[in-house]
Amino acid sequence: MIIRPPNAAGNLYASDADELVTDIAQDLLAMPKGIEFPYALVVPHAEMKVSGRASAAAFRHLSKYYPYINRVVIIGAASNGVVGAALPICDEYKTPLGRVKVTERYINSLALLPFVHRSDREHNKSNRIEAQLPYLQTCLSDFEILPVLIGQMSDLDMNLLFTSLPFNNQTLTILSVDIDKHKQRCMDLHEQRLFENYVNYIEFEERKLKHADNFDTELAPSDEFRSKYQSFIVH
Repeated sequence: MIIRPPNAAGNLYASDADELVTDIAQDLLAMPKGIEFPYALVVPHAEMKVSGRASAAAFRHLSKYYPYINRVVIIGAASNGVVGAALPICDEYKTPLGRVKVTERYINSLALLPFVHRSDREHNKSNRIEAQLPYLQTCLSDFEILPVLIGQMSDLDMNLLFTSLPFNNQTLTILSVDIDKHKQRCMDLHEQRLFENYVNYIEFEERKLKHADNFDTELAPSDEFRSKYQSFIVH
């Protein structure tokens, strides 16, 4: 069995499990519960102390629906120079909160696409997938992940990849990108292109993108919601 280690622990988030759970719980409890079942979340992957509230605003929408979700597709931008989409070879990802299994069924089917390859090297270099796992391990009970890192590829191929990903009521999609809250765009050009293509895809699917902190029931107090980054829900 191949296990990807928690490379971001002690950097993006706390390496101690108890401290990590406390950090996440405090951010989650500062956010009101969402009322809509999310098809997808768009959340930052930056250091938790500057992006935690933005992430919590999105993940808080899982509070009512966590028993139904057993699979999570996590999409991030690959490092510069990567061509096509990279899927991992490893069987599991590890964090201080435990291990998460990679779903082999969908890995094998996606690997048949001509622009998809498998590479643990790319997944070990990037923390964009790993940054989302502690939140998922806190908010969900039992799930597998499908991690996808997208490199240089045409808009057509990227759309084909999106349409080839699993879609059902038990599957959640996460787009892991750092969106500047004030400029409302990714400062990384590759991430911005990924975000724009994903927005085009969900609009074609007649789904809506909504700021995660715009709640219909109650708003998080302004002094409690301070973050450099923005998150969204798709429903």
